[in-house]
Amino acid sequence: MIVLVSVQHVSAQTLSSPAPSGARDFVEYWAAGRLFVSGGNPYSPRDLFELEKAAGWTDSVPLIMWNPPWTLLLMAPFVFFSYTTGQFLWLLFHVTLILVSVQQLWCVYGGAVTRSRTPWVLAVTYVPTIFVLIIGQITPVVLAALTGFLYFQHRKNFFAAGASAAILAVKPHLLYLFWIIFALWVWRTRYWRIVSGALVVGFSIAIVHLLIDPHVYSQYLTLCKTTDTLRPLDWLTPTLRTAIRVFIGPTHIWLQFAPSLAGIMWVLFHWYRHKNHWDWPEQLPCIVLVSVVTSFFAWTYDQVVFLPAIIEAAIWIERQLSPWHSFWTARIYIFINVCHALFRIWVADELWYFWLAPALLLNYIIFLREKKTNGVAETL
Repeated sequence: MIVLVSVQHVSAQTLSSPAPSGARDFVEYWAAGRLFVSGGNPYSPRDLFELEKAAGWTDSVPLIMWNPPWTLLLMAPFVFFSYTTGQFLWLLFHVTLILVSVQQLWCVYGGAVTRSRTPWVLAVTYVPTIFVLIIGQITPVVLAALTGFLYFQHRKNFFAAGASAAILAVKPHLLYLFWIIFALWVWRTRYWRIVSGALVVGFSIAIVHLLIDPHVYSQYLTLCKTTDTLRPLDWLTPTLRTAIRVFIGPTHIWLQFAPSLAGIMWVLFHWYRHKNHWDWPEQLPCIVLVSVVTSFFAWTYDQVVFLPAIIEAAIWIERQLSPWHSFWTARIYIFINVCHALFRIWVADELWYFWLAPALLLNYIIFLREKKTNGVAETL
């Protein structure tokens, strides 16, 4: 109830005013997709602005889609409808992706064989899940790709696992540490079939985009070079990089990249320690958490990709003899989630949630320690 009330309040504050029908980010996908399939320039601020205003956008500047060109094909099925119908179908699509993903994650991490509603409850009560659906962001596709990678890799279907990994490129910056580990793992294991799956899907999508619009990549590069509009790195995102820029000072540019450099150093050390017994379902949640925490660009709704870690912890707690509320992991998670929901009632600015991802990472570390301690206790 707290989550629902706070979400309604915040959406009234931050979403309904500047964006049509409340789904702020879908309007940029819809407009860019329409321009793409009709032969226009999906990265033209002027053309985007015209379409967005026709859909009900009332802000004084256009909302630009900064995702790379290979993302546009995902929008194609939704742009042949009116904005309102497309938005509704987009919402249904993402709700389905999230619910199917958490159900499959439940299976991957060894949940009960019988179908359980627990993963659905965990998903819909997790605040970033609600916000990603309200805003209409594309991050549920990243969650589905992560789930597909785990699901198919667990079943030794390496081609399909590679194909799923390729879809992560819709937000390549978000899970940048995954790509480092992925490359090192493939080089060590020589599972070239997983590379072939990624390349086949990646190149196929790239070629289809070029067939539809031969200039789409040059149009994207032109947008990235523009100085006439705010670019993603100029926004006050809830990241450690932005917190350093705001609270320490914009002149310390080297310090702004310290979190990402620390993330790269950590992931290389982590790989060195675990490469001989690497297990993707076991290692991926921590890789995802550290990647988002140290990423130079991420939003709170992007934290929907933390659901594998939440599902993993929930299954382990469910198997223990002690009640769930006796574990610090569960207590701290509920505290963080409720605090996030309550703070949203008064603080809508995303910058002030730079603490959220690190807090969830710290709680996952506590979970790993509880898991290790209980495992030792069980063997005594």
